Amino acid sequence: MSKETLLGRWEDVRDIRNLMGKMAADYVLREERSMFEKYWSKRADISLGVNEGFYIGPNSVSEYYNAAGKAIEKESKKIKSLFPKELGEKTDEEVYGVGMMNYKPVDSYVIEEALDGKTAKGIWMIRGSHSKLSKKGPVAYWEWGYFAADFVLEDDNWKIWHLQYLKDIDSVSGFKWSENNVSYKDRDEFKDWEDYPLPKVDKKYCLREYYNKNRKHSPSPRLPEPYDTFENTFSYGAEGVM
Repeated sequence: MSKETLLGRWEDVRDIRNLMGKMAADYVLREERSMFEKYWSKRADISLGVNEGFYIGPNSVSEYYNAAGKAIEKESKKIKSLFPKELGEKTDEEVYGVGMMNYKPVDSYVIEEALDGKTAKGIWMIRGSHSKLSKKGPVAYWEWGYFAADFVLEDDNWKIWHLQYLKDIDSVSGFKWSENNVSYKDRDEFKDWEDYPLPKVDKKYCLREYYNKNRKHSPSPRLPEPYDTFENTFSYGAEGVM
């Protein structure tokens, strides 16, 4: 490869790393509601895989992020109602995401760009924590897992084509990961609390089993490998698994 080509490929990898870094920053800012428009491809065959299966197509994937945004909005309004002195005069938009966190740092990446420069693949480890409301009040969770993605170049910008967001651990802090038994008592202020539900997956499939004492050895999702065109590699999308 020429020096110019090598430099261009280095810039592509940098841009993909920056995309995932920006997305991790948006999680901290509780901006899940904007992720679909900012980071995802406009293709009709996009997919989002979670432990329980796949959301397939733009409507399903966007609805997943919209529901995450609605959940944040609901939690924000609840917190606002509990702190009228501090938050009562602020608008719902001003308190959006207040009192919560979703720290999802990404690291230990492996990225491979196709020789034709049209697609790329990457995997990242997640070692983070988040909090959410429950009948027991605000509860903190550990989260360990992976992002594994196919990217496609659209209008000179890299976008997510397929994404697997897989968790090994999503467990309440301070308790055994393998059991997730929580002994906190319900609180009167939250006795009527109900989570805003995420939509059901389009295709049920166990992409990854949560960690438990009976789980068999579970290696990481398949790592990206050098490839020439996407037709000659595996896919992180539903069609590559199911």
